[in-house]
Amino acid sequence: MLLTRRHLFRTCGVAGAAALLPALSPVPATAQPDDWLAWFRANRQHVAVALDDGRGGRVAHRAHERQPLASAVKVVHLAAYAKAVETGLARPDEKVRVGDWEQYYLGLDGGAHQASLRALGIPFANGVTADDPRRFVTLDDLAAVMIRHSDNAATDFLRYRLGEGLVHATAARWPVLQVPEILAEVLHFVLGRRVGVRKYLSDPQLQLEVIGKFPDVPKTYEGQRPWARGTWAGTAAALSRAHRELTGVPAARAHLERGNALPPGVAGVGFKGGSLPGVVTVGFGVRWADGRVGSAAVLTKEVDETWFGRSAELVRLVLRALLEPAALRELQVSLS
Repeated sequence: MLLTRRHLFRTCGVAGAAALLPALSPVPATAQPDDWLAWFRANRQHVAVALDDGRGGRVAHRAHERQPLASAVKVVHLAAYAKAVETGLARPDEKVRVGDWEQYYLGLDGGAHQASLRALGIPFANGVTADDPRRFVTLDDLAAVMIRHSDNAATDFLRYRLGEGLVHATAARWPVLQVPEILAEVLHFVLGRRVGVRKYLSDPQLQLEVIGKFPDVPKTYEGQRPWARGTWAGTAAALSRAHRELTGVPAARAHLERGNALPPGVAGVGFKGGSLPGVVTVGFGVRWADGRVGSAAVLTKEVDETWFGRSAELVRLVLRALLEPAALRELQVSLS
């Protein structure tokens, strides 16, 4: 099965469907983040925003309207992992066999899994999956690549390792955030019907059916947008609350804040974004050195491919609105 899947992913040329938003990199001289404000003005019905900078500045626009979350929802999985570590149900140094992680991989992730393998120093000569599925990583490694590289397979492995009960109990803190089995969503896209993940993993006949139908999956951005519209959803208000709460959970914020540059006076910047064709989502939690906490969530839908390629500018715009009162006012005006 594994060799057949590897061959399939090499030859199929699948387009990304859940790539991580770009990290907080310096703003290029040619970038114009304010252009996203013009997009907001022209697409108010496709934007949901909940932002609180912790000093009285707030923006709420369609904050309780449900929209697709894409990989921004993985903060819920991270919260469940942090709870498991805190209560002794899981150890960060627990060994995980790479093959057990990769059984949840089915492509359509925009290269996230390969970025994860690269970050963990795992060779993958076929360009898709690990050369040696018998080697080990740690549970904390999987939490790290779930957040930093948005690895869908790591997310689903953590879900099953932690248990449905813990994941659902954690999600109940923010009940309007749908927490998916991502592999189940991809299988639905491929097969055109719902099948259980456990059945897929244990049924060779079903696996062969998936292999047979995978080459017919739409490969283009526009071809994948109808599927993305119907994926897991939630509200900006709930996502912003989740980020605010996780600023106080060390095991979670360590992953959300890792590697993010700190402006003067800021103690931590936690970030998790997400994207699917037509969907771009952003979530932030910010801790100031004086103890103040801010959070933000921006959900956008019906984003064309050109704007999708400018997702990094949206990330910077949202962070600026949290850090700078003038930028927050611009955002307020754009959505008023």
